[in-house]
Amino acid sequence: MGVVIEVTGLVKRYSGKLAVDGVSLSVAAGEAFGYVGPNGAGKTTTIRSILGLVRPTAGTIRVLGHDVATDLGAALADVGHLPGEFGLWPQMTGAECLEYLGALQRRPPVRRQELCDRLELAQAELRRQVRLYSRGMRQKIGLVQAFQHAPHVLVLDEPTEGLDPVMKERFVGLLAEHRAAGGTVFLSSHILSEVEQTTERVAVVKAGRIVATGATADLTGERVHHCTLVLKHPLGAGELAIAGISGLASDGLLHRFEFRGDMEPLMRRLGTLAVQEFVCEPEHLAETFFEIYGEPGEGRTR
Repeated sequence: MGVVIEVTGLVKRYSGKLAVDGVSLSVAAGEAFGYVGPNGAGKTTTIRSILGLVRPTAGTIRVLGHDVATDLGAALADVGHLPGEFGLWPQMTGAECLEYLGALQRRPPVRRQELCDRLELAQAELRRQVRLYSRGMRQKIGLVQAFQHAPHVLVLDEPTEGLDPVMKERFVGLLAEHRAAGGTVFLSSHILSEVEQTTERVAVVKAGRIVATGATADLTGERVHHCTLVLKHPLGAGELAIAGISGLASDGLLHRFEFRGDMEPLMRRLGTLAVQEFVCEPEHLAETFFEIYGEPGEGRTR
């Protein structure tokens, strides 16, 4: 199928305020693509533009080979969507909401019962009015309606908001099955561990622009490794002066440091030492994110 989502030069202004500034990205068939950034960075506006919910100020968007501006029905025919602020009709029951949303999708909800079972949405709960639902219950309804017609493309904005840890794991399992069947995922989230766990390529957006993009592993594991080394015998001065090591802190036989670059020279050097224990953990996506944005809490707006 090739490229499933293609965004070129997307610009969106609201009353003169620039929300998205020249975003270009592509998502291949069968790929899980993460789109991360703090609240207010332009993630949701990008998604709404992809789905034809807002009209771009400039740029073009194609989904499943169809131009969203001129052929929206065909573009969204095989797409499941969960919005970031998923709302339901409070006077309707959960079952009525699923039925109504399923009718809008114009494809049979072939997975509805299976998904309700897996997300523990019992029939008794589905017969209750949505106004009585918890945040997590409403989110489960949102997930079912996104997956229920077995779409090829899933566009998910903050999909685990309000879910408990067990339901989050079940969601991850649903995504893994979707990918194994050849499905495509575009996932936007501010929960960086979630993006790291479920995507293979990621773009980081800041103030409406993509400021970093690449394989998730390239933005994490190949950048910085946090290392802890315990030796059986003390080292002499300068014995750990190896290219790539920084922030070395030693306390007797215990040495902590960061390492960047090719690990082979480091491992060769450690092979000459009396090593009792060596632990080396790759940098997480969260650290890359904060390296781009600054310290946690900086530059975040609602």
